[in-house]
Amino acid sequence: MGISTYFIREQGTGSVADYRKRVHRLAVIYMGIVVTGLIANVLILVHGKFFVTLAQRSNLETATLAVILLIFTYLIMVSLSGAWGALKIIYYNWPAWWGGNRAQVEQRKQAALKPSEEDAFEAVYLNCLVHRQGAPDAPIKIPIEDDAGHLGSIVIDGAEITDEQATCRHSNSLFAYVQRRIERLVHLRDPRARVEIVQWASIDDEAALQYDSMVTFSRNLQHHLGSGPLWPVVELTEEDIAILTRECRELCPILRDEAHLPDIEFEVEYRLPIIPEPLAFITLSRQERRADPVASMGCALIVAVVIMALLVLFIWLPPWVPSK
Repeated sequence: MGISTYFIREQGTGSVADYRKRVHRLAVIYMGIVVTGLIANVLILVHGKFFVTLAQRSNLETATLAVILLIFTYLIMVSLSGAWGALKIIYYNWPAWWGGNRAQVEQRKQAALKPSEEDAFEAVYLNCLVHRQGAPDAPIKIPIEDDAGHLGSIVIDGAEITDEQATCRHSNSLFAYVQRRIERLVHLRDPRARVEIVQWASIDDEAALQYDSMVTFSRNLQHHLGSGPLWPVVELTEEDIAILTRECRELCPILRDEAHLPDIEFEVEYRLPIIPEPLAFITLSRQERRADPVASMGCALIVAVVIMALLVLFIWLPPWVPSK
């Protein structure tokens, strides 16, 4: 597994337990960014005279402090909804963590869900077609529901995976989970098979629709010619579908928690300069269709913690600077 796959792409979606840890980790990251940003801003404001003097006597621009304040304020604003969602997760799950009735907790969480007000196109597209064994043209529908209620349905139709009749908006992590589980199930029969998400409609809907048109054309041409599949195909058995259905049922509690967190979905481009800045005339760059929010927001938390640690260090052990 390459570094981009491990750190940039989706992490923690190989099992229900991993998915639960990932959601909780993301909630902690949002809370950590807000707390760190608030502490850093308070330190700068309370010790403003000290930092201004330090900046002036060390040939640094005093405006650097304003930039740091702006950065932390921006991170707080971006992460505030995530921190609020983390508090909601704690509030709704607290009774179950202390031995309460889990069924009642899930019913409360289900009742608290609010439908998404955004009219977003929720779909991803695979590099291959996924067929039900013995019924290649029939879509595969996997309900996401348990005793507490219905959260939607995952529909696999060829290369397209959609989230239909969703009670609340699910993140792209659910699609990544389904894709990875399909790949592992197929690998048991064909170790050479690869199942990857190549387009994310919520990130680049135009490219996704173009890809969908190409796949639809190949399927129509296949039917017209009466030939075999013109696009790579993998098959799911009834046992595979039953496993996915059971796991989606087990995911329901954590999906209700994840619904309280913001859905931050972006592409990512990262660069490696051949020569360090400011002489980086040549850089190596790579793009990923989607950056895992755990990776992107986790990096933001690391930067915030490092800057705050430097502020605390300067206050605790003031550096020597020339006096006027």
